[in-house]
Amino acid sequence: MRKLLACLLATAALSGMSAAAWAEDVLSEVSTIENEYFNNWDQGAKQAAEALGLNYQLLADKGDAAKQIEIYEAQFARGVKITFGENLNASNLKQIIEKAKKAGAVHVGVWESLPGFHPLDAGADNYAFATFFTPDDVQSGYRMAKLLFDKIGGKGNVVHITGFPGAPPDVARTAGFDKALAEYPGIKLVARQPGKWNQNDSRKVMEDLLVAHPDINAVFGQNDSIALGAMQAVEDAGLNLPIVGLDGNKETLDLIKEGRILGTMAFTPQWQAGYALVRAYDVSKGFKPSPCERMMYTGATQITAANVDTYQKFLSGDKLPFDWKKMSRVLHPNDWDPQNVVWPIDVANYWGKSTPAGYTFPKAYQEALDSGCVEKLKTEYETHYKQRIPD
Repeated sequence: MRKLLACLLATAALSGMSAAAWAEDVLSEVSTIENEYFNNWDQGAKQAAEALGLNYQLLADKGDAAKQIEIYEAQFARGVKITFGENLNASNLKQIIEKAKKAGAVHVGVWESLPGFHPLDAGADNYAFATFFTPDDVQSGYRMAKLLFDKIGGKGNVVHITGFPGAPPDVARTAGFDKALAEYPGIKLVARQPGKWNQNDSRKVMEDLLVAHPDINAVFGQNDSIALGAMQAVEDAGLNLPIVGLDGNKETLDLIKEGRILGTMAFTPQWQAGYALVRAYDVSKGFKPSPCERMMYTGATQITAANVDTYQKFLSGDKLPFDWKKMSRVLHPNDWDPQNVVWPIDVANYWGKSTPAGYTFPKAYQEALDSGCVEKLKTEYETHYKQRIPD
């Protein structure tokens, strides 16, 4: 076997191909590469792929559902067996997984799930839908809202600029905001309008809100781009209001240091992408996550002026501070380290009212849930979490 491999590599060298060309391919597919979040995502994925000896590529569908399917079809057709990515077009998920099954590939989904389609629904003994990972957006929205409400002394008029109504992260972050709102009787929500996840639309929304409600005391932005757009409108009006966002983008971190943004929730996309890649790699190499591990929450870090310097320093430099091989359950079966908080999703609570009528969870998942798998796995993953993201 070694002689054969040497011969193949020698042939590759003679034909102008590098040894890396013989490495296994891995695909990350996302909605866009034209923002800072997915630039950071790309950085983490590249470094994780390099550590595992994989050929990595990032492709984007620009929010086009048909284009997303075309990308996966083409990549599976050319032999790609390891895929992971953001599922903005959640309705495509079943198609993607069916195509992965036919190709003998594995897929890890991040951020958006499809209510009524648990990874085990792809088959009890099939791992084409290896795992789904997402931050707990309800908890993140709740924490950021409490930070904002506390900043204004628990009373005052607040506006909430959302993303796309109905999008799963938008619904979850709004639920977190509303949970906090119910705990602060002195806070009045005077307006809630969509900012479409982008800076320009959010700036216009905020300009209009400042005219309609001249007594605004604070602003909750559903993501960092929204927070930035709101900040520009507020500053143009000569005002200084506390504003929060979610994502942890570099520009937002700098604005927190300047005192122009109160805080953000950092999802550390460098880690997020790298960890998803490692899980897809592990499953492709035979690791079989348990039923309760098939849908997992991943940690987020609340960033304010108190810890922004520490967090920025942690991610500074060209080489990220993560041991990607140590994340692997295949390469480190006993001393694996997720290097962030990871815990099982209670899927019934996560999907909530979005669960299709009549849907029942796969038997293996329901039995694991009934046996207390959520708390057991929380403890297991926390025990293995050694190399920590600063908070």
